[in-house]
Amino acid sequence: MDRHAFWTLIEQARQDAPSPDALPALLTRRLAAQDADTILRWCGYFQIYHALSYKSRLWAAAYIITDGCSDDGFDYFRGWLIGQGQACFLAALRDPDSLASHALGATPAEGEDMLVVGANAWFQRRGMAPDYTALAEAMRAHAPSAADHAALKATIHYAADIDAPWDDVDGDVEALVPRLAARFG
Repeated sequence: MDRHAFWTLIEQARQDAPSPDALPALLTRRLAAQDADTILRWCGYFQIYHALSYKSRLWAAAYIITDGCSDDGFDYFRGWLIGQGQACFLAALRDPDSLASHALGATPAEGEDMLVVGANAWFQRRGMAPDYTALAEAMRAHAPSAADHAALKATIHYAADIDAPWDDVDGDVEALVPRLAARFG
């Protein structure tokens, strides 16, 4: 599993899913068909991309799209964003306001189920009940290297103001993502 295979698996599942809500289950089944080491590597890539997308201006976009966004909500949003595929994910980090032109569907930007795709696939592949301690131990043994992390980070071109602070009280959030504010405000 490399980053290209990571994104290809997501994109193929997106194309074949009968609805956006069906994506996590379909992706889980397809990932579970891989060997256990490949699944763990996919999980590592997911965790890296999820962590690299923890950015203030992206949170502002999530706040506008979802009409408020808690810490957990932002985790779910970033899971959803990864599930939108590589092009959308990278575009949103380059310009979070680009999500104003993205089709959001009936459940906009809610991706909690995406956060457990890898874990569920690993448990299915191993034929075991969920055991997150065993998963954590296995992931430590198959964690992406520092070079892998750097290579994934190098594919991301962040907006210059991606870490801009904002406050929902003072209207700063709308200024950071004006097209989203116009669409959802």
